[in-house]
Amino acid sequence: MGATNLADLYDDCLCNILEFLTTEDRISFAQVSQRFRQVFINQCGYKYRDFTIDENSLRLELIQLSICREAVETLTIDLDHFDTGQSIRTSHKCTTPEKCYGILCHTLTGMSQLKNLVIKQMKFYIAPIDKPFDQVLAAVGHLPELKRLELQATQDFSVDHLHNLQNLETLHLLIPKVPSACLVKCFKSNGSLRSLHLGYACCQKNLVDIIVTHCKNLEVLKFGITAESAEYQPLAKLPKLRELSHFGIRRSGSFEPLLSALAAKSQLTHLSIDGGSLSSEEAYQLVRLQSLRHLTCFCATTECVEILGQLTNLEELCLWMSRSLDISHSLLTIIASCKKLKLLRLAVGNVNKHFFNDAIDLLRMDERLGQQPPFKVEIPAVSQKQDISHQNISVQRERIKWGLVQ
Repeated sequence: MGATNLADLYDDCLCNILEFLTTEDRISFAQVSQRFRQVFINQCGYKYRDFTIDENSLRLELIQLSICREAVETLTIDLDHFDTGQSIRTSHKCTTPEKCYGILCHTLTGMSQLKNLVIKQMKFYIAPIDKPFDQVLAAVGHLPELKRLELQATQDFSVDHLHNLQNLETLHLLIPKVPSACLVKCFKSNGSLRSLHLGYACCQKNLVDIIVTHCKNLEVLKFGITAESAEYQPLAKLPKLRELSHFGIRRSGSFEPLLSALAAKSQLTHLSIDGGSLSSEEAYQLVRLQSLRHLTCFCATTECVEILGQLTNLEELCLWMSRSLDISHSLLTIIASCKKLKLLRLAVGNVNKHFFNDAIDLLRMDERLGQQPPFKVEIPAVSQKQDISHQNISVQRERIKWGLVQ
């Protein structure tokens, strides 16, 4: 006997009906009952598994996001969507930002499968919403699956509820002037952190000891804290640390004690120091890190560059030269010594016109031309303009089809 009521239809039939409905009618369909809502989620939920709210998001999209909240796994919230300074606001967009934000935060409380959350404010923000970051953090604090949080902002915002999240494994705080007390509570609440990225203006004082004490599971640390030499050294006590990046201002030679301590443990595989050139003492300690596979650093002398050739297990090397020097010979020394090297990138620096041919000859001698993946050398355009004509570069690229120059 045929069904006399829409609710008597099988779910497959209801899914077929959904295909022919407008967006407004689908929303109305999902609001009929819990069963109809589940049919809607089964049919449309995949679209909201990874979703971004930005300045172009439409009101109907956000309503459907709310309906499918249990299906959301990754969410990016761009506060530009709620900015009252936008010159164009139509009925298809959020006309009452403060009310919309409250609805969004309520929706967040039901995102039981949310694993990855990004909140960002990259333009001048004039929305009337009070403490927008804190409102979101308060809403998601109880979510058990939320493992990754990223906050990006160009202005100061309160994040007092940050410590409510206690299951984080990855935390990126690219937000200025976070109170130290707030960060301390966060680190104490998230002992399972494996990756921590602190923006340069984030920390108001040195928190290295706090990080070492409460974040013993850290494998990746990126930070810009300025401190004395002895204050960096405790980072070597992190038992699982594999990747370490420091950016911003630092004092010359300040990493020597830390590098010496890390060398004794042989566990670091990635190191990036882009705040100031390596001193000779730091360079000599750095090359003791034979576990290194990826290195990014600044150098001021050809001797410093040549020393890096002792890191024979390197697979990638990225160099900045803080002085205008021809480092062709030093780079050739690295190529000859580091047999596992797959990428040599000179971000800032100079080589002479014979460098590419000399590099090819070296690689031919040790039979690395046929290795997979091919060895690559990347040289900045400024060096090409100074030392090698564009015509010669083109000839070189034709000759080296196996990928030395790209």
